[in-house]
Amino acid sequence: MNDIKVGQGQEALRVMELFAGVGGFRQGLQSIRDAQDRAHFDVVWSNQYEPKCKKQHAAQVYAARWGQAGFVNRDICEVLDDHAAMAEIDALAPDMLVGGFPCQDYSVARPSNQAAGLQGEKGELWWSVCRMLEARRLAGQPVKYLLLENVNRLINSPATCRGRDFAVILASLQSLGYAVEWRVANSGDYGFPQGRERIFIVAYHQSTSIHRELQRVARDSAVENWITNGGVLAHALPAVAKSSVGSFALPLDAVEAQDTYTPIKGCSRFQSSGICVNGQVWTAATKVAPIADFTRFVGQSAPMTLGDVVAATSDVPPEFFIADEQLPRWQYLKGAKALERVDKATGFAYTYSEGRMAFPDRLDKPSRTIIKSEGGTAASRTKHAVRHFDGRLRRLTPEELEELNGFPRGHTAVEGIPDGPRAALMGNALVVGIVRLIGQALIEQINAPVTEVSAE
Repeated sequence: MNDIKVGQGQEALRVMELFAGVGGFRQGLQSIRDAQDRAHFDVVWSNQYEPKCKKQHAAQVYAARWGQAGFVNRDICEVLDDHAAMAEIDALAPDMLVGGFPCQDYSVARPSNQAAGLQGEKGELWWSVCRMLEARRLAGQPVKYLLLENVNRLINSPATCRGRDFAVILASLQSLGYAVEWRVANSGDYGFPQGRERIFIVAYHQSTSIHRELQRVARDSAVENWITNGGVLAHALPAVAKSSVGSFALPLDAVEAQDTYTPIKGCSRFQSSGICVNGQVWTAATKVAPIADFTRFVGQSAPMTLGDVVAATSDVPPEFFIADEQLPRWQYLKGAKALERVDKATGFAYTYSEGRMAFPDRLDKPSRTIIKSEGGTAASRTKHAVRHFDGRLRRLTPEELEELNGFPRGHTAVEGIPDGPRAALMGNALVVGIVRLIGQALIEQINAPVTEVSAE
């Protein structure tokens, strides 16, 4: 079997979206059209469920924007155990799986000693991705392409054995027949108005010509060119090498990878970019390539800033302005400080230090990363605060947070969802434009001429 050629009258790739949130992958992929305004991607099945939450706000937004057809608000593990539900997916025959599998166990918003990694409650949901891929294989319809997103800390997780979780993820994908490439990228470097650093993982099933192309790249020692010039992520998110390419073997079995992986001098073996093919990893540190014109990324020659988003807001509700009596608390939380603390479990005393943060946030640069604590009126170190055109200080509105992630303003404005949860939903979201760039590059690679790999 070969890659499904997309465009030129062919059907769009059929996509299943796991851990869908408010639909960032769908928003990005379904915006990609050909010259005749035909979609390259069609999301045919999606799942969003937040365990232990009575109010499924993300699912409410998703259903409000795209309807209930093919959408399941149910624990993915239950779906995988439900033969009727899986038969419905069989009938849809998805070509591609996308998702931002839960990252709370790796998030930089949590201390390193609380990062449980794949053994954490939500980290374990990685295995539901693997179960879905295995189910598609057993149905005789293997998913051809994967596009996954997570926090950049994933390549250094867990703190006790840095890189082991990522080794397990790569090994498990290899065992299911995939070649993998990854890239850590900051959306702000590509002209988007929010600085959000994340890892993007793209994988290709062995039935595709891209998989065979990666085999050729590995055989011909052309890995650095793929990472910086020839690969899907290189086309989507241009980068240059900061280090030479390193290589090491990785077992095809996830359990063996977990048992045998060792860091190098306490550091992860994985750098910010790399590929994994046939039991071998190649990896290098990369940084954004110089960009003179950002038009293909954000539609304008200059990079976008937080100020561009704030300037588009004409009406700000009164509750978003910071009262004068609240300013000292904001100033304290945003300021530098050194606090003496004691670990409750061990009794160990230590000094907790924080540096000064800009207050208000600068408007001439991309915003800081939006996190879940953005909502609510209380003063906070992590919330954004900007100077309004009349000189008053205020928090960002939900509509501004939506635009900073690339959603249309009002995307989360669904009846019954207050402003605070709307902000939290954007803290859990991703930058839609990065998904669009990767999707476009994938389509181009699928439709590229095939380089045949000779049998050895």
